[in-house]
Amino acid sequence: MKSRVVFTVVMCAVFALVLAAGNSFAAEKVSKVKVGVMFGLTGAASPVGPVQVQGARLAVKEINERGGVNLGGKKVPIEAVVKDDETKPDVAIRRYRELLQEDKVHGVVGSTFAPIAAAVNKEVKKSPTTYFAACVAPIAMFKKGELADTSFGILGDAYSIGYAGAAHIINKLGIKNIYFFAPAYAFGWDQHAGAKDAAAKYGATMDYIEAPVGTSDFSSYILKIADKKPAIVMMAHWGVDAINVLKQSNELGLNKKTKMWFNWMTQVFGGGVPPEALDGVYSLMWWNWNMEGFEDATVVKTTNDFVARFQKEYNVVPDPYAAVAYMSVKELVRGIEASQSVDPKAVAAAIMKSPKFESVKGPGIWRQDRHALFTYGAFVVQGKGAKDRKTKDDLVKVIGAYTGEDYLPPLKSLGY
Repeated sequence: MKSRVVFTVVMCAVFALVLAAGNSFAAEKVSKVKVGVMFGLTGAASPVGPVQVQGARLAVKEINERGGVNLGGKKVPIEAVVKDDETKPDVAIRRYRELLQEDKVHGVVGSTFAPIAAAVNKEVKKSPTTYFAACVAPIAMFKKGELADTSFGILGDAYSIGYAGAAHIINKLGIKNIYFFAPAYAFGWDQHAGAKDAAAKYGATMDYIEAPVGTSDFSSYILKIADKKPAIVMMAHWGVDAINVLKQSNELGLNKKTKMWFNWMTQVFGGGVPPEALDGVYSLMWWNWNMEGFEDATVVKTTNDFVARFQKEYNVVPDPYAAVAYMSVKELVRGIEASQSVDPKAVAAAIMKSPKFESVKGPGIWRQDRHALFTYGAFVVQGKGAKDRKTKDDLVKVIGAYTGEDYLPPLKSLGY
């Protein structure tokens, strides 16, 4: 009889410990919300990674200025834990593990290169936290079964960029002879896949060439494109490669021989080349700091308000990728507050239960595959030459927007 009593007491104690462990994410146990901020601060992504950190830090500062995160009936501070993934997937995985195991973060906002987003997503499946990929991710990452239950992609996938760009070129510019120049990795290949689908749908022809990531001299590729005399060339490069290919295209006169479309422009890339290298170049941008003249007055006002706060903090205008990181932190905190938990599954479920959110570029909503769909999926811009710039940061003019959902991959194609 005595042994039964002892056994019962022991089992009750074990059960209590299990409950305590299962409740380790309880709101009342959190005195500070810690968010991992991991970007490519060195390596090929280094032109963009630092501005992403700026956006994330501004969001953290604003949340703390309002008193902190509403959690467990009180306001708790939020802290950014910054890591450099060095633009290397293996390093990113190690840094991710450090963030979870050593720094005990409650979510991660990060990635500057598509392959790193994919690598981190795989790690999230093994060791979950709420993860916001603050870069364009490979389309394969969003497939059902591949996407971690707690991963989100606020910038979506590279396929969409290629599709939207080619569709605009064909249907709005009236051009049906396209040459596609890609970097030889997922970011470029996915863009090409989207562009090919748009070309097939709308009746255009497309030639293709690719160069290895980290190519320092693009001369042979640029000259080959020039010899083909296409009506327009689409360029799908990123990071240091993006700046180099734009500079060298100007130096070799490619922009005098054909129209140029740079698939995914940022303030960093445009500001990294001479004005004449950007003059007249068409691009898509997720968002631009200067929305002057855009038809939606609400987007203009929201943009101006954010830009003012960012300039006050950093004395520079924000890059689109700074705005993406800012929004990612805000969405992470929205999920924590809605769920009243830092458990990643609870946070993700709360976000998807109320999928609509506001952003610097207007209303957004999370799709079932956790792509973020916006009223304005991307803005169409054209580069300004030196004579048209009002300030040194006035790089492009917004000339339109890509709306609707057709440029995103159909949910059915991703297994939903």
